[in-house]
Amino acid sequence: MSRWRDLPSLAMLRAFDATARHGGFAGAGRVLNVTHAAVTQQVRALEAELGVPLVQRAGRTVALTEAGEALARSLADGFGTIETGVEALRRTEARRVVRVTTTTFIAETHVMPRLPDFWAKHPGIEVAMSPSPSKEHFSKGGFDMAIRALADGWVEAPDEEVRPLAQVPLLAVCAPSLLQSGPVDLQTIPWVAGADSPWEHMQLAATGIDPARLNRVQLGSPHLEMSAARKGLGAMLATEIICRDDLATGRLVVLPLQGLPRVTYAVVLPRGPRRPAVETFAGWLATIF
Repeated sequence: MSRWRDLPSLAMLRAFDATARHGGFAGAGRVLNVTHAAVTQQVRALEAELGVPLVQRAGRTVALTEAGEALARSLADGFGTIETGVEALRRTEARRVVRVTTTTFIAETHVMPRLPDFWAKHPGIEVAMSPSPSKEHFSKGGFDMAIRALADGWVEAPDEEVRPLAQVPLLAVCAPSLLQSGPVDLQTIPWVAGADSPWEHMQLAATGIDPARLNRVQLGSPHLEMSAARKGLGAMLATEIICRDDLATGRLVVLPLQGLPRVTYAVVLPRGPRRPAVETFAGWLATIF
């Protein structure tokens, strides 16, 4: 059974411990970042609660009474054990991997190629990326954060902190080879976009394309869609940030499809206390989008 209710306040014990360690109220005040008068008051209150003198003045310093020496030894052991436990926990948490979940596309095309830059700046922080199309609550999988593309009208959950990273356009793209024969009918050309994605259906429908009549290329795996588009197997929808390098090198080109929205990328964190390494990685993400 806990005996905390029977103990003097921690503030009193810390003040006396600092006084014993540093030989006086002034030294204790400097360590605790309070005035020596405040330390004196706490020590006097401790003496009153225990009903025994613990210190006595000795010139400019204070000396411990016999009772004070006994209590100082006990507190040194107790606070030493607490300090050891806290430092051990901090070292363990500092070494723990930062686990990040996001989509396959954003992990492979944008974040992972830039991870060497992060590790060069923060060599002591390990990061594990877990690309997945699943968008279930990330904390259920033990992840520290998620990088997500947020649809219009997104609402921040009470237990989540959402930090927007960038807003980019959604584009219709394809390989140049798909256009070699001249202008194409966007309704009839092959598409490798996700056949089972209601969100993509909605975006295409908003442009005037009938999703039900699309000539779809079935791949069976979302992470193959970009490769298929690069090889000229069909067009696809992709955010500008995902296909930025492919557009710059000419592997993909933008199709003239009007009416597509802009997409907000954000890092999503659980509310509450979090490790410094998690904050460091979240801050770095803001610099690369």
